[in-house]
Amino acid sequence: MSIIVCPVSDTELHRACMIEAAAYADNDLNPILFPGPFPPDSQQKRVDQLIQMRKEDPTATYLQAIDQASGRMIASAKWHIYRTPEETEIPIRKLKFGPGTNPEACKKFFGGMMERKKEIVGSRPHLYLHMLHTDPEYQRRGAGSALMEWGKQKADELDLPIYLESSTKGYGFYQKHGFKDVEVLDIDFSDYGGGVHKQPLMTREASTSR
Repeated sequence: MSIIVCPVSDTELHRACMIEAAAYADNDLNPILFPGPFPPDSQQKRVDQLIQMRKEDPTATYLQAIDQASGRMIASAKWHIYRTPEETEIPIRKLKFGPGTNPEACKKFFGGMMERKKEIVGSRPHLYLHMLHTDPEYQRRGAGSALMEWGKQKADELDLPIYLESSTKGYGFYQKHGFKDVEVLDIDFSDYGGGVHKQPLMTREASTSR
């Protein structure tokens, strides 16, 4: 399969959000974080949210992997490139969780990871892989790796580390790409009918630093 990596336009973000939803359809945390039901416009609100995030944050880069044969987007990613300490201080959007979500559990999960990232990385320049999703129909065909290689090359050019929070499913993939655990963050969901979720926090150093 021949894959092309290129930017994602605002009009293409709907497809990116469809891929995101499909990639997380069987996530173990869905019953806790996103019990539903969701309103009919929830997908469009997610698209609007991503458009607004890009407008407000100049460090964000949205990319897609396209199957050259079909011209179809089969994976997407959202990278942040913090070249200076000042850029790491760009205000992070306020966490808001709408109908269909469990706001308290979401705040504990997403807010907890945001706080821990700030404690671990601080104001050091770095790349942050915020999102990487592959359409389940096209997984293990190189789309995710193509998007990852873009970030690794950029990090090596800038001599910067990459930071990410791995899903359970993606953990082995990130290990193969040279990421190592910083720590495993325990998030207790016992108040919401779950157990203790172990969230891997990972980094990869630039190759020029090895």
